[in-house]
Amino acid sequence: MTKLVLTPVDTFFFKNHHATQAGEATVMESIFPPRPNTIYGALRAAYIYAYSTFDDFTRGSDEQVRRWMGTPTERGQFCLHYCTLVKEDVLFFPLPFDYQVIEEEKSLKAYPLRLVKDRKPSSSASMWRLASSRRDKTKSPQHYYVPMEEWKQALLENKPISSLCSLSSFIAREDKVGIQLDTSSRTAQKGLLYRVAKGRFVDGASLVAFVGDGPDFSDVKWARIGGENRPWSIRQQPETLRIWNPDEKKGIEQDIQRTKLAKIVFLSPAIFSNGSRPAAMDGNQWTWPNGAVVTWLAASIGRPELYGGWDIVRHRPKPRKWMIPAGSVIYVKIERDDALPLVLSALDGVHLTDEGAEEGFGFAVITSAKESEEEL
Repeated sequence: MTKLVLTPVDTFFFKNHHATQAGEATVMESIFPPRPNTIYGALRAAYIYAYSTFDDFTRGSDEQVRRWMGTPTERGQFCLHYCTLVKEDVLFFPLPFDYQVIEEEKSLKAYPLRLVKDRKPSSSASMWRLASSRRDKTKSPQHYYVPMEEWKQALLENKPISSLCSLSSFIAREDKVGIQLDTSSRTAQKGLLYRVAKGRFVDGASLVAFVGDGPDFSDVKWARIGGENRPWSIRQQPETLRIWNPDEKKGIEQDIQRTKLAKIVFLSPAIFSNGSRPAAMDGNQWTWPNGAVVTWLAASIGRPELYGGWDIVRHRPKPRKWMIPAGSVIYVKIERDDALPLVLSALDGVHLTDEGAEEGFGFAVITSAKESEEEL
């Protein structure tokens, strides 16, 4: 595995799935962080440009490029494992959605929800719920990030999180105003004013992408990423993303073997065909790509968003699909003996998504879970 540090030269913006057209009432919505496929596509294009030409890529005549980056109609072996934010060499992970964000004395703190059984009649087929005894006013857990080590300890010990970083800790927003130009006359077109909020990293923040073994990016110095294809520098480092150290992993394995309960935390968005449910669901039985069959108990999933894009081969929009946001959490029970080793083999990360795994969608980390003694 290789780590690529991505740093923009100037401001940047990433557009969502909505069509944008210049006009007096137009405001281009910018999203951050970018979706995994944006980084995947930019790195793929940067590699092709550095080692070959796009004409050779289209024909598939360059063996090395074809091996890693494929052709316009087939994928190569290159894959994006995970992309996240980093500051001063510290990785930041999204706050899990099974945490309540509460403001206390002008600071924010996140408290974990409890997995409990609800014996009362309900429209839900499952008796399991995520509950809290706190009655404080809460904020959405989305778009908060936590340093990796504190994130790990909070999940391992089921304790509150104090070091919450909002997106403003990483980027500053700058509103830009532009006028669409007539390309032939290079003059402004009347009535085609537009506005867009661009971002700029602050305090040494940047993006890091962990990519699979294979393609060498040491000679790939630049990539064009996001709106307007603005340049970002690429710095390659030999580093593997390992979430749990051996002692932590051993403790998680022992807990899961004892309780048969596990918690899945999505660190990147996942494409689910059925909105907040994956396609590989049969009732409450969920089959993973590695063959593990687990029982879905409860979940805290952010509102699914539409995911789209542009098909450069067919020159038309891609079909829009549902995508759950990073930070979503699913609790499962391992009831089949043959599923337990498959679950334990995926503790350091597994891609649970109906499509786009090679682009970095659906990267999830597994940890142990326990049932609260208190019932609803």
